[in-house]
This record gives sequence, C-alpha cells and structure tokens, in this order.
Amino acid sequence: MASGPRRPAGGAFRSRQEWLKYGGLFVLAVLAFGVAAIALMGPPNPDEAGPAAASPAAAAPTITASVAPTPSGTAAPATGGTPGIELPAEPVLLILGDSYTAGVGADQPDQGWAYLVAAELGYPATVDGAGGTGFAWGGGAQDDGGEEYEVRLRKIAGNAAFVPNVLVLQGGQNDSAVANPAEVEAATAQTIEAARRFWPGVQVVVLGPSAPQPLAEGLRGVNSAVRAGAAAANAPFIDAVEGNWFTGANSPGFDADGAHPNTAGHAYIAGKFLESWAGLTR
Repeated sequence: MASGPRRPAGGAFRSRQEWLKYGGLFVLAVLAFGVAAIALMGPPNPDEAGPAAASPAAAAPTITASVAPTPSGTAAPATGGTPGIELPAEPVLLILGDSYTAGVGADQPDQGWAYLVAAELGYPATVDGAGGTGFAWGGGAQDDGGEEYEVRLRKIAGNAAFVPNVLVLQGGQNDSAVANPAEVEAATAQTIEAARRFWPGVQVVVLGPSAPQPLAEGLRGVNSAVRAGAAAANAPFIDAVEGNWFTGANSPGFDADGAHPNTAGHAYIAGKFLESWAGLTR
C-alpha cells in the first residue's frame, strides 16, 4: 500500500522549539525598547509631580549682609553699636531742658552746664531752660503749667529764622512727679519724634535726669522711663544716673541746695556730657 510523503521525525517538536525561541527573543526586544524609552523620557514635569522633600540647601535661603542707610533725622550707629548722631557740616545747636539747663544752682546762669557745653562746642547755640518742666510734666504744682518739652519745641519751631539741626533734650527730674512711668516713656518718644517733624533731619540726643546724692538714687525709676522713650525713638541716651556721675563721695562738693548742682557741679556735668558727646559723634 503506497504511503504519502513522510513528515520528518520530530518535526512537530522542532516547530514548538522554534516558536518558543523566537517568541522569547521578541519579548526581550519589547522589554529593551520599553526601558530605553523610559530612560529617554527624563524626569516628570515638576508642575505635575507631587510635593517633594526640599534638600537642606534649598530649604535654607541664602542671606546676604547689607547696611541700610540711616533715615534722615534718626540716630546713626556709634562706636560699639550704640546709637549716635551724624553731625551736620554746620551744626546749629538747641539745648532744651529744665532748671539744670537754666543754670539754677550756679553762681551765674551762664555758668550752668548747658552754657558751658555750648561754649566748648563752639556751635551757634540757643539754650532754653525752664524750671519745673519735663517731657510729661508741664510745670506748676499741679502739672498745669502747659510747658511740656514738646509744647516748648513747637513754640521755638514757630520762629522760621532759627532752624536747629542738633538738639539736646535734658531732663526727667520733674517727670518723677508723674505717677505712671509709661506716660513719661511715651512723652519722651513723642517729644523726639515731634522735633524731627519740626526740623527734618535734626539730630537728637537725650541727657537723662541727674542730681547730687541722695536725690539721684530716687531718680532711677524715672530715668529708666526716659531711657526707654529715647530707645523707642532710636535716639542716643546719656545716662547720668546709671553712670554714677554723682556719688556719695563727690556729691557734697557739687551740691547747691539738695536738688541742684553748684557752680562746680555744673562744670562737672558739662565735662561728663562732653565725654559722652565725643563717643556719640565719632
């Protein structure tokens, strides 16, 4: 019986092997293509990605140091970081204060500390002292004098012919009669800012209360209030109380009447003020 052509032995097995071999190669090729495609795509769009943790360098912004210009009329840094003043090319000085500035206690008014300072500095100067007044205390037994420092400055500013560019505000002794120290602090800052409005660019220095002992010891509270007010207005403060200008040892030689310095005491205050002034204007 004739038979048809024979299929090679094992032909079906060889066909399955070839299919598996070529199929495996195809799968490998697809995987390799996919990996290459992912690599070429790059990182995802940051706008589409979720929040990522910031690196330490990115989390901390770079801070560069800079020196800000001193606004007109405010205090400039002095040596040691304390507020100072920038002396104008042609200083015109106003010293305003209480009975100390008026020269009370000295043999002659022009022997008072303010007159001595003005003469030593040699600037065109006006000295305005009024006994019994202060930053918050307007004078009079019941604070009814209406001569607070800001009020007096406003009157002076009404004279267009006199324009000071350096102002020394002395006082605080009489402000000890004010019951609330916060009122003295606020009045001090307000007075300084008012002066800067009256005379834009004016340089302001505050000389706090001072007195021979034992009165000086009772002025520490009001001294702190005036100092805080000066600091709030960024004005330099010359601290006679905490500086121990008057001590138990030197006060007898500088005391006129228990509340004011004598001629020698005024000269002493002038000398101490000029020492501080030199530091503020360096």
